[in-house]
Amino acid sequence: MDIRGFLKGNARTVKARKNVLASMALKGVDGLVYLLFVPITLGYLKPYEYGVWLTLNSILVWIDSFDIGLGNGMRNKLTEALAHDDKERGRVYVSTTFFMLVILMGFMVVAGSIAEPFVDWYSILSTNPAEVGSLDRIVYLTFLIYCLNFIFKFVGNVYLAAQLPAVNNFFVTAGHLIALVVIYILTKTTSGSLLLVAIIYCASPLAVYLLAYPVTFFKIFPYLSPSVKCFRKKYLGDLFNIGILFFILQLSGILLFSLANLLISHIFGPEQVTPYNVAYRYYSLVPMLMTIIVAPMWSATTDAFAKGEIGWIKQTMKRIRKILCMALIILSVMTAVSEWVYAIWVGKDVEIGFPISFWMALYTAILTASLTYSNFLNGLGKLRLQTINTVIVALLFYPVCRILGLEFGIPGVLMGMCILNFSGLVLNAIQFHKVIDGKATGIWLR
Repeated sequence: MDIRGFLKGNARTVKARKNVLASMALKGVDGLVYLLFVPITLGYLKPYEYGVWLTLNSILVWIDSFDIGLGNGMRNKLTEALAHDDKERGRVYVSTTFFMLVILMGFMVVAGSIAEPFVDWYSILSTNPAEVGSLDRIVYLTFLIYCLNFIFKFVGNVYLAAQLPAVNNFFVTAGHLIALVVIYILTKTTSGSLLLVAIIYCASPLAVYLLAYPVTFFKIFPYLSPSVKCFRKKYLGDLFNIGILFFILQLSGILLFSLANLLISHIFGPEQVTPYNVAYRYYSLVPMLMTIIVAPMWSATTDAFAKGEIGWIKQTMKRIRKILCMALIILSVMTAVSEWVYAIWVGKDVEIGFPISFWMALYTAILTASLTYSNFLNGLGKLRLQTINTVIVALLFYPVCRILGLEFGIPGVLMGMCILNFSGLVLNAIQFHKVIDGKATGIWLR
């Protein structure tokens, strides 16, 4: 690649490409960390405990969506404010978002603390108390950490709004790397503890965001520093109008992932969540790579659309589609060598099989292609159609995937996920072209 040629173009394009290069390096490290987590954690916990942790973690990440979409709503509105060099309005959006997140977290902690004694997590996770002790305490402590995490991770949204996704990727990678190193040390110094894994995995990203907060608002973006004086109740409408749609999209997406783990756990047992997640992590490298490339396009698209530069959006999408074709080829190669990779990666302790790999690859292909269009639509603020489709898919997920799962096993669950998510790909592609070509009307324009 000619780096100098790659870094030529208008300011927005150059900024996006620099962030792509930086993000590739960071995500390369993150991808390696992501892969190493599996054998290291599997070596520290029993397969049964590891399956429980995967299922529990998939439920806890729901909390990441309980900012009612405020983080992404702020991202779009802050990008618009910065595009017009309105720093005062930008600080109002940041301040209003931050203090609203604090209020929401307070309500969640109180509600969670009241509900905690009455929730039987052993039944919810289909877990044998003889295999995993103190499950209620593990859930409650990780819940509290996640509540703090979802407040301070909004720091990353500020960099996303400033079209600096590489900085946000640095925060994510640093959190994962810290967790990996500490858990590795535990494998050498202590016996397996699900409680320690849960706390370290959740607290490591929080530590990174807490360190990033003063650097961000006292040094890099002091003009955006949250202040109670800048909290504006009237701006909540702007944030919530678009934020609630982001919230529904996020929650539905996480719900689909979490329900897959719960469904597999209930039908086949917690230990069978492990092969599903090993395959999921293996193939997730492709959407992770695509996210590196398309992530800068979200806020860049918001900026371009605010300035009426539709031609830039069209040209950028043409380039992204070529990269998407390469990603689909990579998925095919990954499937062909999957059995060999699994044997080296996790050994013979986890049996996965080609059918799971095939259907996971197909699901990933659909998801990756849909992601390509949804990132641009998110930047354009066209969320209504995505939201309606995602809610319908979430409602149909359990009955469809349960029926196919009982008939065909874990591959059946993945078949259902492919069938249900294909509609999102088709609708996203159609809506994008209608909006960009100026032909969108009615629901296609929302």
